[in-house]
Amino acid sequence: MTDDVPQWPRAAGRGPVVALGKLVADQVLKLSAPLEVGGQQRVVRTTTAGGAPANVTANLARLGVPARLAGWAGGDPLADGLLAALVGRGMETAVVRRGRTPLTTVLVHPGGERTLLADRGEGGLEPDDVRGAWLAGAAVVHLDGYDLLRFPRALQIAAELAHTAGVPLSVDAAAATRIDGHGADAYVGLLAGLRPDALFCNAAEAAVLGLGDGVPPWAPGLVLVHAGARPTRVLTRAAASTVPVEPLPEGWLRDTTGCGDAFAAGVLAGWRAGSSVVDAVRAGHAAAAVVAGLVGAQPPS
Repeated sequence: MTDDVPQWPRAAGRGPVVALGKLVADQVLKLSAPLEVGGQQRVVRTTTAGGAPANVTANLARLGVPARLAGWAGGDPLADGLLAALVGRGMETAVVRRGRTPLTTVLVHPGGERTLLADRGEGGLEPDDVRGAWLAGAAVVHLDGYDLLRFPRALQIAAELAHTAGVPLSVDAAAATRIDGHGADAYVGLLAGLRPDALFCNAAEAAVLGLGDGVPPWAPGLVLVHAGARPTRVLTRAAASTVPVEPLPEGWLRDTTGCGDAFAAGVLAGWRAGSSVVDAVRAGHAAAAVVAGLVGAQPPS
């Protein structure tokens, strides 16, 4: 293989892919018309499990990949139902239970774009909660960049446990607006402190993190920048390349919520299977396309 062919930083194991963070309830409201302040309109509402860890593991389960959701879930009946639904999809759960489940109201606009309104819930993931057993036998550990802002020490401990166990680590960046609000330099410090092997982000997040066509010293050796229908950029220390996205069928797009999580799941599945980076990115595109055709972030069962 030549130096400009992207490579995995480390080989993944054969156990479950572990996504670690908080469990969220997604209340999805599909708008029938553009939102108008002071107006009224009918919506179609669904409530499902949400948050990146649940979305990633649900997509992995759909792909037939062993998956484990680890972290914090509320201690309320709402979380009872969400966890039961996830277990019904065939994944493992390993969570501490306390407080009130975070709730995200997702406004799905005509055309498929979405707006998120987040209620943080009550409770959280404490450093002492993080257990080595959560990572037992893991093929890859995947961390959520939003949780890195809310529970930085807990995620740092999870990353340290992964490194000690020799398990590859990936991180998905928080939204560009959240990174800006926290301060890009401070957020870069949090990411660098995790010492991930791979970083997922979208084009806006890459821009605010200073990820152009190269990989800065603080970043991991593999950065995947997805951009909707535009080609995904694959950045390594040796080179930058692109992987085209197959066009969606006419009229297929219903909702972009969760497409980034589905993309991450497809890539992680390919990493675990030993596929090439480029083939894994293509698998990520295919997984994202499935979710784009549905309302809400969870894939079909």
